[in-house]
Amino acid sequence: MSRRVAVVGAGLAGVATAYELAALGLKVQVFERGGSVAEQASFASSALLSPFLPDFADAASPAPLAWRWRRWRAGRRGGDAASSLPALSQLSLARTAELRRSLGLDDEAADGLLVALTDARRIAAAEAQLEAWKGLGLQLELLDAEQARRREPGLNNDAPLAGALALTHGGTGNARLFAQQLRHQAQRLGAGFRFHTTVRAIAADGAGLTLRHEYTPPLEAPTRAQGGEREAGDTVPQSLGPQDERFDAVVLCNGLDAAGLLGHGLKLAARHETSVTAPLRLLEAHPDLGPKAGWIDPTLGLAVARIGQRVRVTGGLAVTDARAKVNADFEALHRGLQHWFPGSVLHQQVQQGQSRRALPADGLPLLGASAKPGVWLNVSPGGSGWGLACGSAQVLAQRIAGLTPALDITALGPERLT
Repeated sequence: MSRRVAVVGAGLAGVATAYELAALGLKVQVFERGGSVAEQASFASSALLSPFLPDFADAASPAPLAWRWRRWRAGRRGGDAASSLPALSQLSLARTAELRRSLGLDDEAADGLLVALTDARRIAAAEAQLEAWKGLGLQLELLDAEQARRREPGLNNDAPLAGALALTHGGTGNARLFAQQLRHQAQRLGAGFRFHTTVRAIAADGAGLTLRHEYTPPLEAPTRAQGGEREAGDTVPQSLGPQDERFDAVVLCNGLDAAGLLGHGLKLAARHETSVTAPLRLLEAHPDLGPKAGWIDPTLGLAVARIGQRVRVTGGLAVTDARAKVNADFEALHRGLQHWFPGSVLHQQVQQGQSRRALPADGLPLLGASAKPGVWLNVSPGGSGWGLACGSAQVLAQRIAGLTPALDITALGPERLT
């Protein structure tokens, strides 16, 4: 008899995990409190697909002093975890490309990712790190300003630019569209999706796990402007009241809510990200408006990505307590886009978005078995767009199925934070 696995959360991490588990022959049931896939953190998140580049992680994001202290302490113990990420990100980008090709997925992808180096000091810093990065297996190239502008001809000629790092396997893609298409592929393999369903508790005993869930329909129907479009068959009415269901394993892909279901002292902060998405302006006289693929500016803390005929700018990174909110500065993203790609979008048709992701104390993903027997974690704080999603799901599914994983992710397990 196939093992039954519950996946909690139907963002990109949950959908990818469900697909990989189903592809290995396990019986999979996904529980999602929203009305469709990728409605929360994956809805309008960064469109980047980036290899992990250690010195461009978001360690400088504004954060409370107490959290920065916890992060420093965790970082002193977490060297092995951080060293796992370059290999995981490369495995993940390869898995993403394989799924696109083998399943015929079309998520408005574009190849190419450049990191802006705005002055001689940043060029020198990149030159000093280049061999170390290559030693991690990263494939990158240091470009001068002219070479960078040839690759991204829409760049503002007046914006100061000394050069750029070109990340060979980087690019962009629509994470939500990818998740929607991968969800259908998971269903073809037998995975079930139960929407408007909240998981209340997980209890373990010697025979397995009991998952308590409850049908929680919205009080009012969301509008399309709120991201409330519905796919056919998304929501099937369930029995009212708490329901208990047995599983052999549970995978928590529900971000900040994972800590409450584990029932022990996992401390998670909230990593906030702001985005604006607007249609690309199409002018015959100026065919190179906007980015061709992905552009990162570490100094302004923003990323600009081409997704089909739209441009998405993300930034405004901040770290808070899990319950806190932040005031989004959408104008800063518009200014950043105008700085690098002036006149490239139709601002009157802009869509604004905010997302929150769970952030462990060391800022790295939680990937592996939790302290509660049979309960696994797939929680990623992002930072490089959705570049880690497919590889993390594949490796975790292999471990749950009792196979030898494609990559050893032991160092990324939650026990490192205890």
